[in-house]
Amino acid sequence: MKTNSLILGFVTALVLFSCKKNDVKKISDSFSTTTEIVEKDGKTDTITSSNAQKDINGKKTSSVSYPYKASDGSRAKATFIDDGKAKTITIEANNNKFVLDFKQATTAGEIYERNSISAESTEDSLLISQGNNVIHLAKVK
Repeated sequence: MKTNSLILGFVTALVLFSCKKNDVKKISDSFSTTTEIVEKDGKTDTITSSNAQKDINGKKTSSVSYPYKASDGSRAKATFIDDGKAKTITIEANNNKFVLDFKQATTAGEIYERNSISAESTEDSLLISQGNNVIHLAKVK
C-alpha cells in the first residue's frame, strides 16, 4: 500500500511538472471601412471598401476588399489577403465564394488561380475565366 502511494505521488508530481505553460499570444488588430455615396444618372448608390491588418506575435496579415460590378449590373466583392507567406483572393458573388491562389505578378497586376478558375486583377478591373466563360468586372468608383 505504501509503495502504491509513493508511485501515485511520483506520477502525479511528474505530470504536474511536465505540463507546459500556455503561450501568451500578442495580438493587435486594425480595421477601417470607407463608404462613399455616389449619384449617377439620378440613382444613388454606395461604395464600401475595407482594409484590415492583424498582427499575431509579429506575423502580419493584411486584407483589403473592393466592390466590383459586371456589365449586366450584378455585383461582386473581392478580398485580397497577404499573410507574408501566401497571397490569395476571395471573390464573393451570387451567394458563391471562390478562393484563388496567387500565381504570378504581371506588369499590369496579378494573376490568381485555383482548380479551373483564374482571375487577373489590375488597378481598376478583375477578369475571371473558367473554361470558355470570361467575366469582366470593373471596380466600382
